Amino acid sequence: MLFSTAEIPTHHEQLKFLKHIQQILQSGTFTSTYKFALLISITRLAIEQGQDTGAALHLEYQDIAEKFIDLYWKQSLPFQFNQYEPFFLKQSTGQQAKIISEIQKAQQQFKTLAALRTDVLYWNRLKRTVATTVKQMPVVYLQNLNGQTVEFLYCLEDSKQSLKLLPKVMYCLRQFSEIVEELCQKRWIDFVRLNKHNLVVLDGLPDLDEFMFAPSRNQLGRVADYLIDLQQYQCFYCGKSLKNSKYAVDHFIPWSLYPADTGHNFVLADDKCNSQKSNYLASEQFLQKWQERNYLHDQSIVREISQFGFLTDIQRSHRVADWAYKQAIENE
Repeated sequence: MLFSTAEIPTHHEQLKFLKHIQQILQSGTFTSTYKFALLISITRLAIEQGQDTGAALHLEYQDIAEKFIDLYWKQSLPFQFNQYEPFFLKQSTGQQAKIISEIQKAQQQFKTLAALRTDVLYWNRLKRTVATTVKQMPVVYLQNLNGQTVEFLYCLEDSKQSLKLLPKVMYCLRQFSEIVEELCQKRWIDFVRLNKHNLVVLDGLPDLDEFMFAPSRNQLGRVADYLIDLQQYQCFYCGKSLKNSKYAVDHFIPWSLYPADTGHNFVLADDKCNSQKSNYLASEQFLQKWQERNYLHDQSIVREISQFGFLTDIQRSHRVADWAYKQAIENE
């Protein structure tokens, strides 16, 4: 990850950036859902690895591939709707998308993405395969508009070894991440719903949002078993005893703000606190408490939660939190 110095974009440049994103999503040619996945992936990586500056940012293709696998894992499973037999959603206008096929092979061996991550050799091999496809297809074609290539995100010539986001792009992705995610997810759902291979079943217009993008609850029960001991049977927020109470694993940085499962982001909360917090950020006193907990128990969190297959990178989790709270302050 390398930075160069550059001024942050002006309001005019930020608006122009958003218009480019809108044009790509509305007027670009789509033969698969890869372009949506690429836009979402580089946005999330800009949050994890970037800063609020106008500098350039280098993203490794393996990191992008990891995001692709996260996004497509759930969508590669059979979809059940009404009286129809479970079937696999087609993600391209031709044969099934290659990345979906590769993930489905992995799903024959591993029940969950968490379990797959624990097999380091298979996980790394899958990331390499996906990275090659990402590099050959959506990276090349994402910026095509009406037959012209408009290089407003990255320069293809400079992105052979890693994807180099142009100066000011990182800043815009971090500022407008929620807009980019929402636009991409909506267009992605529409593309899948209107795909002729899926229409025979999806003509009833089911709500695909939950199936395609909602967080998976797999393995969270085991996370809760670990957190209950770590928190000494106390709710992270109100401190009340969780003995004989209903509780849930909460994403400290809400899923709606940053859709990723990372080990250091999990806390245990009683049902009342979990419901009240909902999709909001906790007050800054809890941010400090959460950071202190992570520093104090980092080795334990890595050792215990990573064995369930969740990513456990304290620096990445804290960078995401810094971004989220800075955004909240700026947006009042």
